[in-house]
Amino acid sequence: MARGAKQLVILGAGYDGRAWRMPELAGSRVFEVDHPATQGAKRAHVAELPPPIGIITFVAIDFERESLENVLERAGHDRSLPTCWIWEGVVMYLTHDAMRATLTSVAARSAPGSTLIVNYHTIHRHLISRLIFWLIGEPQISAWTPDQMAADLRSAGFVVREDTGMADWNRQFAGGQARVERALYMRIVVACA
Repeated sequence: MARGAKQLVILGAGYDGRAWRMPELAGSRVFEVDHPATQGAKRAHVAELPPPIGIITFVAIDFERESLENVLERAGHDRSLPTCWIWEGVVMYLTHDAMRATLTSVAARSAPGSTLIVNYHTIHRHLISRLIFWLIGEPQISAWTPDQMAADLRSAGFVVREDTGMADWNRQFAGGQARVERALYMRIVVACA
């Protein structure tokens, strides 16, 4: 938002609370995009919260079956304005084809100056972790190497600014003292349109 984005789109918003807690979003349009069931559960409790800081639009979608391009067009997203896109906790549950289709829609709706932030996973080395996610009904079906993610982003027209992971965050924020070995598969990439 500090780089000039006027809109925030949170893909797979879940119970995200940014629009209620981040003063940087004052006066900005915030599109919370998620599955209708998850969104319905959240909307049932929104009245219990203080007024949001951002101007919220809830956008229901099934990423595996619907076009992000179409649902955002109907919701009033302005493709001519720079947008900050946050896509966390989602891509590992999508097929590579569904992720790339959504990425194509994001690129088509990204004016110059837009930023895309994607949380993704590399391959889980531990069978136990994969089994736990499968048992709780959230099997993680996709993984990328940083090079693969960069290639997908480049093919959609994005330029990667940074790609960091748990070891980087440990050094930067915890002076290397945190125990992060079990979560080394988690990464965040920041890319620009």
